[in-house]
Amino acid sequence: MKRQILFLFALCFYFASAQDMYEEHNCKRAKPLFDNSYDSYRNGDSETSLKYIQKVLELCPKYAEAWLQKAIIYEDRKQYDSAVKFYNHSLSINPDVFPNAYYTLAKLQNAVGMYREADSNLTKFLSHPKATSKNIREKAELLHIKNAQAMHIAAEEVPFEPFNLGDSINTQYDEYFPVITLDGRSIIITRRYTRHEPKPHLEEDFFISTRDSNGVFGKALRVPEPINSDHNEGAQSLSADGRYMFFSICEERREIGYGSCDIWCSRFINGKWGKPFNLGNPVNTEYWESQPSFSSDGRTLYFCSNRPNGYGASDIWKTILKDDGTWSEPENLGSVINTSGMENSPFIHADQKTLYFSSNGHAGLGGMDIFVARMDADNKFETPVNLGFPINTYADEKTLSVNRTGDTAYFASDKLNGFGRDDIYGFALYEKARPKVVSYMKGRVLHAETLEPLEAHFELVNIETGIQKVESYSDSKSGGFMVVLPVNEQFALNVSKEGYLFYSEHIALTEENSYHPLQKDVLLPPVKSGEKIILNNVFFAIDKSDLRSESFVELDKLALLLEKNPALNIEVSGHTDNTGNAARNQTLSEQRAASVVTYLTGKGIAAKRMTSIGYGSSKPIAPNDTEETRAQNRRTEIKIL
Repeated sequence: MKRQILFLFALCFYFASAQDMYEEHNCKRAKPLFDNSYDSYRNGDSETSLKYIQKVLELCPKYAEAWLQKAIIYEDRKQYDSAVKFYNHSLSINPDVFPNAYYTLAKLQNAVGMYREADSNLTKFLSHPKATSKNIREKAELLHIKNAQAMHIAAEEVPFEPFNLGDSINTQYDEYFPVITLDGRSIIITRRYTRHEPKPHLEEDFFISTRDSNGVFGKALRVPEPINSDHNEGAQSLSADGRYMFFSICEERREIGYGSCDIWCSRFINGKWGKPFNLGNPVNTEYWESQPSFSSDGRTLYFCSNRPNGYGASDIWKTILKDDGTWSEPENLGSVINTSGMENSPFIHADQKTLYFSSNGHAGLGGMDIFVARMDADNKFETPVNLGFPINTYADEKTLSVNRTGDTAYFASDKLNGFGRDDIYGFALYEKARPKVVSYMKGRVLHAETLEPLEAHFELVNIETGIQKVESYSDSKSGGFMVVLPVNEQFALNVSKEGYLFYSEHIALTEENSYHPLQKDVLLPPVKSGEKIILNNVFFAIDKSDLRSESFVELDKLALLLEKNPALNIEVSGHTDNTGNAARNQTLSEQRAASVVTYLTGKGIAAKRMTSIGYGSSKPIAPNDTEETRAQNRRTEIKIL
């Protein structure tokens, strides 16, 4: 309504300023027709108004006010290309007919990516002696700044060669929100389509496509109930281990709804997706919560909301899954990420450090652009960077997801002549916009004796900082697991289950070896006499028995095991390789085993429950012919007594 009032005001102004033009162009006969056109538009009948305008222009092709009115009508219809043409034509006939037309024309040109033309018309408007409206001048000055930013971004073109994912995934309908699994084998999308059950209706559902042995995506299949239903589901996010899906439902459904949109979750268990459940307060409120993105740490959930105390129309927030299974009070990501505009569609990469999102509040090309922001050493997001042109355009770019190696991005677009409206595309992400590479470990957790699949707890802890980076569980039916492995850090990987000895492994990947994921079955021995485990994350100073601080994560895990099993007694044994003096190796192995016992005693474990022994180089588990195999022999073991 406000917009139409402005149009009518403008038309009145045009009419008042046009008296001299009628005589000059001998257009007296056209004036009544122009009046009729004006009256029709004022009454909401733009179609009749255009018919009168056509008659006016047949009589008087240089009737500038008629061209302006035609431009306004096409602007009102959002046919911006035509509106720009008609504004330009009017101003070419009479540059002074209405100074504000320069500002309006510049707005439209900016909206369709004509940044240089918009800059020229903004300059004309701001320098025009009759452009006296303070409110409009302030808007024009702000648009001048934003348009200059857009020109700068558009001038520095980035590599972009999108490819359609094909008719196995894309259809005549809308496909959007692509999410690639950690191992790259499957992609999950949202599709809005006509479903014929129980009767024909438009519906949003999840579909999944899996690659074949040649890397080609197969036909996308609808994810079965109960995760899909007869209602709309969308904006999905998959946990790194593939066992949890977070998504949005924008209507009250199933158990309880809190606001216009809520975030829900479904767990993949026993080979199928379980009944979705609402995350509840404090994540969901009476306001709009949507577009979740779950971090590979297994704890942090990013999402969008228009709840109070934000910065704009919609902001990005995060919440942490606490040890008791509840969610922390959501925290706004702050003014570095959020603006007075809209921030949407967050995607946190598996590196846990790189965030992609859409915004119309940061410097962009118009509409919603995609940005990337990275965490600094203090885990604070740095200033977002526009992904650039032509990834971003004057139109809306809303979603982006990136594979684990960071070299391929996926997005939806209706501008690339696909199979339908919105189709799913991929493209090679240029170097500067890439996240850190991550790897993963995949396999099964099995009972060491019966090979029965086990549901076990996974924990990846940085041994230098003691900070947990990843938490996950294996599947209870298959024992299957998949765990993110960051690069260029040292980690202790622990796999544990009550009633079993834990498994430990030392992980230290570089970018060079991260492209080859680890495939391994983890065998957990039950807690019983005679069972052994190697503590792969216990380290000593060179040629000494002093424990290094990196050992504390693993030894604390051992202390917890002993605390939970008070009847458990253990032997701690030290082992060396066969290099150097045998007597010295024997003494060193004894001292190192004793150091472990001393540490555990300091953690409250009774000394009488532990014995220490050194075996020197007498019990190798690998040949002593290379540095790698000798390192395996330098170890600390635990044996159940």
